[in-house]
Amino acid sequence: MIKETARFSGTVLYDVLKTIEQLYSDIETDQKVWKEKAPVGCPDGCGKCCMHFEPEIYEAEALYLAAWMLENQKERADHIAELGEAAFTHRDICSRNDEGGSDECYEDGCVLFDPKTPYHCTVYGGRCLICRLFGFSGDHGKDGYIRWKPCRHMQPLNSVADAAAELSGMQAVQAGHQYGQDEMMCLFGAVPPFMGAASSRLLALNPDDTHPQPLRTALPAAIRKLKMLLHFLTPPEPDCPSPHPLSA
Repeated sequence: MIKETARFSGTVLYDVLKTIEQLYSDIETDQKVWKEKAPVGCPDGCGKCCMHFEPEIYEAEALYLAAWMLENQKERADHIAELGEAAFTHRDICSRNDEGGSDECYEDGCVLFDPKTPYHCTVYGGRCLICRLFGFSGDHGKDGYIRWKPCRHMQPLNSVADAAAELSGMQAVQAGHQYGQDEMMCLFGAVPPFMGAASSRLLALNPDDTHPQPLRTALPAAIRKLKMLLHFLTPPEPDCPSPHPLSA
């Protein structure tokens, strides 16, 4: 549990934060089985899913991320709360060029992405729902069965591929191909978590919250909301008299 959530105990927001935390934990558990079976994974230090893409998130996601930042990156959270969207201006994102040419830099993309760090996401522990689901979850096709399409940047995992080399069709696994449920069960013996189930659990927290906002807009508002609540929940400092009172 995020330590910061304990300070909201007894409030509605505490229940929201705990529910989001359980949702994220369940996703991780379900994905663990899939990742052990699936023969592809993200390349080390890739981060291309964060480039040219800024998540639009619901308030519950923003509140969880805000609580995580207040616990783990308080100075940064305070800065974002104070400046709002202005805290994310004048930034460049550079993609690694694997062909030997110069890196490409651009201004759009996730505002919490850092190209200078090995894994790029600067708030990994508090990251939003889509960041947890992308690449390792599926959706339902018209037939009602789950399907999965790997990210085009995914690469074969040699340890998995070698162990399953004798499985028929394993060599045909490739990024960009959409796999149906029967095909995945035949090749991998498992299917990924259903993206829609996770989204439904998130939306059930606040059915009135039907309009997600860009991360740069939702996060500052969420941090301010939690800071204001903490202001009212934190007991005031005791008004202790001086141990050395002045003489009358």
